[in-house]
Amino acid sequence: MIHAPGMEAMVSLSAASFLTSLLTAAIGIGGGLGLLSVMPSFMPVAAVVPLHGMTQFVSNASRFVFDYRQAETHLLPAYFTGACLGSLVGYFFIGRIPDLYLSAALGVFILLCTWTSLVNKLGKLFNSFLSIAFIQTFLSLFVASVGLLSQPVLIKQGLPKNRVIVTHAMQMSVLHGLKVFAFVAAGFPFLRYWEIAAVMVAASAAGTYFGGFFRDWIPEKIGVVGLKAGITFFACKMIADALLAA
Repeated sequence: MIHAPGMEAMVSLSAASFLTSLLTAAIGIGGGLGLLSVMPSFMPVAAVVPLHGMTQFVSNASRFVFDYRQAETHLLPAYFTGACLGSLVGYFFIGRIPDLYLSAALGVFILLCTWTSLVNKLGKLFNSFLSIAFIQTFLSLFVASVGLLSQPVLIKQGLPKNRVIVTHAMQMSVLHGLKVFAFVAAGFPFLRYWEIAAVMVAASAAGTYFGGFFRDWIPEKIGVVGLKAGITFFACKMIADALLAA
């Protein structure tokens, strides 16, 4: 049975939601992975992907709403179509992967995203936002944070940093919104987590708002180094916990 987290978890996860959302709004990368690496320490693995999706939907949607004028909205129809197809296909596989393997897979995926160029290289294989949206949304139902897949494609459009950040937030709003819808259809008990979800969502929106003020002057290298250190610690913990439980 899936149990809701306690007060300590609520405080820790709300702080993580605020800080990772703030960092993503400021430098454009890593916040989703940062939050993903923290969540398994405070809740069952089976709840991580659905609640991560809900939080990231609000984080990205608020980032888009605050700066929507900088988004390349003409890219939305193709991405939305691909994301709908990806969520539809992925829906039939929800709940078929054991938690133990899912925890280890999440940890490995996080380390690959953080320390290798694998995800960027995969993103460069695709020129169509319809195809990249399909793959991203399908994978996001199982490994949660795959936003980095579409960033190389956006960069190839020759967009400046701010437009990449806001356009990516627009795309991730679609992806995570459809992910949440798929888990609702699959019967995930979101209402059992309404308190922690509400706190994380509010913290995420606040982090996005304040992060926007830091976007033009926060040293990107400092933020990335700190984030990578935290991500690596929690990802290794996820893998170790899975191996010890096997």
